[in-house]
Amino acid sequence: MRIVAGVVSVFAAAAVGTAACGQTFTATGLGKDPGETLSASATFTISNLDLVVALSNTGTFDPANADDILTGIFFTLSGDPTLTPESAQVAPGSLVVGHRLPLGFTGDVGSQWAYRNDLVRAPDGADEGISSTKLKWFGTKNLFSKTKIKGFGSFNGISFGLTTADDNPDDNRGSLKNQGLIQNSVVLTFSGLPQDFTLSDISDVVFQYGTSLKQPELLCGAGGSDIAEPPTMALVAMGILGALTASRGRRTLVY
Repeated sequence: MRIVAGVVSVFAAAAVGTAACGQTFTATGLGKDPGETLSASATFTISNLDLVVALSNTGTFDPANADDILTGIFFTLSGDPTLTPESAQVAPGSLVVGHRLPLGFTGDVGSQWAYRNDLVRAPDGADEGISSTKLKWFGTKNLFSKTKIKGFGSFNGISFGLTTADDNPDDNRGSLKNQGLIQNSVVLTFSGLPQDFTLSDISDVVFQYGTSLKQPELLCGAGGSDIAEPPTMALVAMGILGALTASRGRRTLVY
């Protein structure tokens, strides 16, 4: 297990007809192989009573094994609210590489990502978790969606974890060979935040790599600074939040 301090940035912006604010956590650490630096970010955006988490593998190398694939994030929400998973989508500008996708694939990866809010003895004491692999807590009953992606197996292993933008799937070997991996971001949306929820209620953020708790973990440290403009993934998150809100208004949200 590897834990490395990171940084926190805070921004505020308008999003699709409603006020929104967000907080970005980042962390870095040494990879398993020479020349590899693991790097991850997560932007939490809140708007009304929705929470959007834009999770990204921001490493700049070609992954060689499962230790290099970002598969989840742990965190704590003050008051321990029970959120409702609404959607898990490949972020705009990101791709699924390494495996042929079915015709008509919309970016919905809800059958490959899971959420729990009752974790015990999770990294850094967190009790919330989002994951693309089972670890020791997640199963099919925790998935965002039960609608399977044709051609892919059930929720397990490294599939649909987050690889880097520099991944060359043609040279993947071992545990990465013929695995569909998201290059490099996913956006996960929840409803059900308490009325008084604020950004300061998010803590204990840890990024998880691989398919085992023995594989790398990156702990995000405290502190941070204001930035003038929201980062790219924040804009992506707010865009998806707006689309989801509009979809709810038309009552046509489909998984």
